[in-house]
Amino acid sequence: MEVDPTPTRAPTPLPRNTPALALLADEAARLTLDTVPAHVQAQARLCILDTIGCVIAGTRTEEASLVLACEPPDDAPAQATILGTAQRRGLRGAIRVNGYLGDVLELNDLIGGHASIGNVCASLALAEAENASGAALIEAVVRGIEVTSRIYDAVYPSLKRFTGMGLVPVGIPSSIGAAAAAARLLELDAEQTRHAMAIAGALAGWCPAEVIFGDGGTMKPLLFGAQPGDTGVTAAMYARRGMTGPPALLDSKLGYFATAAVSARLDTGAWTDTWALARPRRKLHACCGYLHSAVDAAGLLRERLGGDLHRGIVEVHVPAYTADAVSKSRPPHSPNDARFHLQYCVALVLCGADVIAPEHSIEFAAHLARPDIAAAMERVRVVVDTSLSHYHQCRIVVKNGEAILGEQQLDAPRGSPTKPLRDEDVVHKFLRLAEAVLRPGRSGRFLDGLATLHTLGSVRAWIAELAP
Repeated sequence: MEVDPTPTRAPTPLPRNTPALALLADEAARLTLDTVPAHVQAQARLCILDTIGCVIAGTRTEEASLVLACEPPDDAPAQATILGTAQRRGLRGAIRVNGYLGDVLELNDLIGGHASIGNVCASLALAEAENASGAALIEAVVRGIEVTSRIYDAVYPSLKRFTGMGLVPVGIPSSIGAAAAAARLLELDAEQTRHAMAIAGALAGWCPAEVIFGDGGTMKPLLFGAQPGDTGVTAAMYARRGMTGPPALLDSKLGYFATAAVSARLDTGAWTDTWALARPRRKLHACCGYLHSAVDAAGLLRERLGGDLHRGIVEVHVPAYTADAVSKSRPPHSPNDARFHLQYCVALVLCGADVIAPEHSIEFAAHLARPDIAAAMERVRVVVDTSLSHYHQCRIVVKNGEAILGEQQLDAPRGSPTKPLRDEDVVHKFLRLAEAVLRPGRSGRFLDGLATLHTLGSVRAWIAELAP
């Protein structure tokens, strides 16, 4: 759900009578590695790496056993690997399981909302099943992320409030993007690609806001990772067999743009001019991106105020739509709820955490039992601030009565395009997540293969390094 509302180039109006899906599909169909700048290819490889690390880390969660049990092996050929495990599943089952595991800890990147999780998981499984080359895999991932990002960027700057539409604008763009990625690996032509993307949008789930930000049980990772990847691949297979989709699904008066935004504007410029992958947005904290600025601001205040931080009320000022989503009136009641709980995550930082780690949600009950965490949560007040318009914006004020003990304004958290994680930070994150699961040496060999991914004639042996 998180993307910069100020693209590097102002979006241009849609040409009259040209459906947005057709424009995007034609750009995607023309893309090859020869047309993708080296720095964009490098970021696509890092998206693959970061997503895989998140999937492997997800195998350590309680939810992993649930989703694996829901996708048992069947009589169909086991076509794709469940990353970080010795298990395999049929193509669609593998996409769903990997997509779920990669999203469950809220550590997957935020490019184009959450573009990588669905696109990378779909592309990896399909590339393995089709015995595709490394170059084809990279092309598919670039196509999928760029399509997803452009659709998402069209609506996010004027997104309607969640309380008004009940829709989180992630599932539909990611499903359409995954179809564009799958179209590359299935070698669909331009017309088939357009229909694959239209079918995917028609099949996509509406991504209910209550599941994401409310009491969604264990369903949320299905909506961001599993369902978009599965839907995109299914749609591409339908299109390959001649099925067609609604061409004006995005921009008709009944379409996605009118549903999700007040005034949607699609960037219809050539992809050679600007790339979503050139402005990466990756996660340092294992929690919803709507919380990252508040978490970082609280950390800066803790360093400055020391003991004074514990003397007063901590007002966390955020935009209205952020408060709608992540301000809670009771303590978290599940690991997923903890990852979307502003007061809980800010309290963790007030009590000494520098980074929200997976353990903070996996072991949330133990942290809630700490007296210092309970006391800190009591002092956190969420304030809707109309002067703030983007979830990257946050202001924290510490008050003791009428006296202001300290104040911290933040306009961008760590990992955002203006404060990006370094490439080596992404590699370190992968190693930290993967080495707790994989055998010694496997992570290093996988990294070596990533560096030369574009030269591999088949990705199967490379993916096999991810078995523990």
